[in-house]
Amino acid sequence: MTLPMTPQYGQPAPEQVYGYVSARSRGGTPMTRATLWDSAEPFRTDPESQQRAEDYALAAGLTITAESRLGFTVSGPPAAYEELTGGRVETYEALRQVEMDHIRYVTQLDIVGERQPEARGVGDVPGTDAIEAVALESPRTPARLVPSAQPPNVDRFHLRLPGDVAMLLGATRAHARGAVGAGVRVAMVDTGQFPHTYFAAHGYQVSPTVAVLPGTSPVHDPIGHGTGESANVFAVAPGAGLHAYRASDNSGNLTGAFTAFIRAKADCLGAKAEGPQVLTNSWGGSRTFPPVGPPTENDNVFALEIRDAVERGITVVFSAMNGQFAMEPQVPGVLSVGGVFVGPGLELRASDYASGYASPWFDGVVVPVVSGLVGMRPRAQYLMLPVPPGCALDVSESRAQADGQLPDRGDGTAEDDGWALFSGTSAAAPQVAGAAAVLLGARPKLTPHQVIKALTKTAVDVTIGANHPRFNRPARIGPDEATGAGLVNVDAALSFVLDQIP
Repeated sequence: MTLPMTPQYGQPAPEQVYGYVSARSRGGTPMTRATLWDSAEPFRTDPESQQRAEDYALAAGLTITAESRLGFTVSGPPAAYEELTGGRVETYEALRQVEMDHIRYVTQLDIVGERQPEARGVGDVPGTDAIEAVALESPRTPARLVPSAQPPNVDRFHLRLPGDVAMLLGATRAHARGAVGAGVRVAMVDTGQFPHTYFAAHGYQVSPTVAVLPGTSPVHDPIGHGTGESANVFAVAPGAGLHAYRASDNSGNLTGAFTAFIRAKADCLGAKAEGPQVLTNSWGGSRTFPPVGPPTENDNVFALEIRDAVERGITVVFSAMNGQFAMEPQVPGVLSVGGVFVGPGLELRASDYASGYASPWFDGVVVPVVSGLVGMRPRAQYLMLPVPPGCALDVSESRAQADGQLPDRGDGTAEDDGWALFSGTSAAAPQVAGAAAVLLGARPKLTPHQVIKALTKTAVDVTIGANHPRFNRPARIGPDEATGAGLVNVDAALSFVLDQIP
């Protein structure tokens, strides 16, 4: 299917819009005009410009929701953005490859008008001295979508957590050596974190969830995606501490993904604990592949915020996505994660549900870097994961049936039992985030580059299969675009950081 290149404007804007304000950069080039992404440093602002930019945003009627060294995220009514930019906030519908391998229309937001795409005027609009650009957030796609603490038995092949995942990723041996990620904080931006009895029964450390969107509850997860995928962190790093950030609205849409990312980044850096931390993300934007041009101006803004997190010493993990082409996993320095399927006979093959490609935007970047455990098409029903009873995933996975796009059946669970069978690179990303936490627990001063080096040098090579048909990259001997360096081996990576990194 060909995606429309010309957006169709004219729909009314939502009452609350979430966006980002780029304060005037020290290097003099707006983030929207970035052509190199090897460093975020030229796009950082100074405290005076940041303060002036915030004053203008507040005066226009916006609320500041998170801050960084490059700018800050905001929320407010469309009129506030129009007051700040001189433009006009409009919505349009665009076809996107989204969760569960569906193609559907997704509402996008844009600021239009003769003064755009620059957020400010040429000198006659107040704020030109402090603000370079404004970008609006559109919903991100989850890279996949009191109950019993014990999972149900179902009559189809699947993996259970924590045991099966820990064993297949080589984490069980690391745990036997006392390496469990103790003291390492793993931040996770997703749809929410429900207090499922599974986490309490295992004694996992789950901090109170931070809900970044006004009017949303920190204890609700309407989709179940964040709750389920977070269990993958603990399967690999049972001693780590999870800090969940809910980026979804009350309908479950990820409308505040970058607001939550920037908030999580700031909290990671502001905590008293020493050493780099981990920030895992199982979501991303959606573009055509191959892309019809360079990254958009909004892409530039958010790519530099991700790059800044890496430069601050945070190990940033993004899923490679499930057949989608996204900007986020391509940012240099990001630990992007693809998929490997381990079958009943312990055979390894590339998951045909996972994305993988050589980046056409960032020189030398291949997505994924390494892989975790992911099921196969059509639904990747592979891991038995805890979810809020009756949530969207609990219902959809139990009711799944052949419908032309997804010739499959339900996962064998009840639609209100708080368990669902699913995976995707959404699951692989927190698995690898857990692997990073194990390494950082043993060597707290490891840099993101050293974490990636250890995981890639010791990964298990996968030579069979190909990734998602949209990319159709074959697995082969050595690093490839199907699985990166291969399936992570936590114990081997632990030995590497203990024995070969000074």
